Amino acid sequence: MHIVPGKPGASDDIILDADESGLSLRMFSFVAALYGKAIRVTGKSSLLSRPVEPLVEALLQCGVQVKTSNGALPLTVCGPISRNKIELDGSFSSHMLSGLLIVAPLLEHDTEISVRNLVSRPYIAMTLNIMRQFGVEVENNNFRQFYIKGHQHYQGQEYSIEGDWSAAANFLVGAAVSGRIELTGLNQNSLQADIKIREILADFGAHVNVLDNFIRVSKNEARPFEADLTDCPDLFPPLVVLAAATNGKSVLSGTERLIHKESNRFKSLLTVFSKLGLKMEPHGNELHVYGSGHLTGGEVDSFNDHRIAMCAAIAGTLSSSEIRIENADAVSKSCPEFFGDLKKVMAK
Repeated sequence: MHIVPGKPGASDDIILDADESGLSLRMFSFVAALYGKAIRVTGKSSLLSRPVEPLVEALLQCGVQVKTSNGALPLTVCGPISRNKIELDGSFSSHMLSGLLIVAPLLEHDTEISVRNLVSRPYIAMTLNIMRQFGVEVENNNFRQFYIKGHQHYQGQEYSIEGDWSAAANFLVGAAVSGRIELTGLNQNSLQADIKIREILADFGAHVNVLDNFIRVSKNEARPFEADLTDCPDLFPPLVVLAAATNGKSVLSGTERLIHKESNRFKSLLTVFSKLGLKMEPHGNELHVYGSGHLTGGEVDSFNDHRIAMCAAIAGTLSSSEIRIENADAVSKSCPEFFGDLKKVMAK
């Protein structure tokens, strides 16, 4: 996130540049509404083509003024958040709710938020947990209604950032299909949705050992599995690799969550893995993966999607020949050391 302040005495808008981050775009648009003057919110690359209608609708529900050109970035956001009773549709993303929850304690009025069709509930649990650690309170009624008193203040605290289960999932899958790995720095009691990878690896038949701050995964059996990834869609790419390692049909559900990512991630996965010889069939909100225990090599495109690039690299553990990845540097968005770390692991 880049913030460009307006010049003193000038009428230029302050600019918030979310770069390629959908989370930053959606969350900081609500922070921008606190300012009470026009702020221009924009981004780069794939974010410029991702839909903003759900974000615009959520801001309008809060009483915020929003202007957009042709339903895309940039947005002009002008607060305040004037409504104290707000209804949100949580089916597109949890990011808007997180943004509203974070700013609501700073408002001059109490706020009641009603949410329907909430996806990625674990991420809202993370938001509430962090808010609590920094000194504000939210009354949570089963993730359907939230009551937040205004005039609260965040209090500075020391906070240790957890290791990322989303990135770690790629290395854990690689070990489960080809060898062994031990990772430290991952909170084994984390609220992160992608901690579900532990459960799925066990269902697959890998050896999974968890002790305090580390996890050890090693290759064992390779059983077809079923997994609902509605709340953890970032696990889809590595789990396609995991399913490819089996001999049989695995079912991954929640594909509707893949459409509006850095790429159309559902289409990207189908394109990449069909080139690698994997049979997959879409069925409604499910992806059926017919593993054979191996993949062919070839040249694939990451579609500038960091998670596609990472899973394509991990697919090399099952490949009969090398896999060449175009736009592999997309990994820099979330895990810039990915290929360096992968080389270290493969060397062992």
